Amino acid sequence: MTPWSAWFPDVLLHAPGVPDPTAEHAIARSAREFLRRTRAWVEWLDPFSATEARAQEADFDLPTRSEVVRIERATRNGDSIEVRSYRELEADWTRHGDAQEVVSRDLRILTLTGAWAAGEQVQVQVSLMPAINATGLPDEIAQRHFEAIAEGAKARLLATPAASFYNPAEAARAAAAFESAVNKAAIDAWRGHTNNMPRATVRWF
Repeated sequence: MTPWSAWFPDVLLHAPGVPDPTAEHAIARSAREFLRRTRAWVEWLDPFSATEARAQEADFDLPTRSEVVRIERATRNGDSIEVRSYRELEADWTRHGDAQEVVSRDLRILTLTGAWAAGEQVQVQVSLMPAINATGLPDEIAQRHFEAIAEGAKARLLATPAASFYNPAEAARAAAAFESAVNKAAIDAWRGHTNNMPRATVRWF
């Protein structure tokens, strides 16, 4: 785990005099925004066993102090099943629906719709961001996006009116660098860090 303080040398050089808690807050918020917008932190969560029931609920078993940005995909016994938006469902998914699908209204609880046999293995892939009370990021995520998160933190700090380190011109430069990094990382994440162009899924309405 890489703590927020690891960014201090890159951030405090441009915002001398900023208190450490303020710097940590800016770094943490920059990391949350970056990973929320890019969906660059993706994990397959541990599989869990369904019970013999309809419309059963399960908790997300997340890495420590992380939050779900989006459910990316789900499987039943290794075979793909659909992740549905609760806004698309025409009936109460906790009471109706025959298809085996995954639904979540709040990204905290999963609902498995349809009928399930005891012992069926369900696994979901999610994109993540650090929780509000996170103290850092996994090393591989921090290292890959270190500079981008630093730019986001600098943009926040240097735009603080009346602060001794207030520097709107440098804040604007850092904000532009952060936006550029977000756009690039979002494309890289979409391509799975390869040169492949994902095939679009056609949906007919």
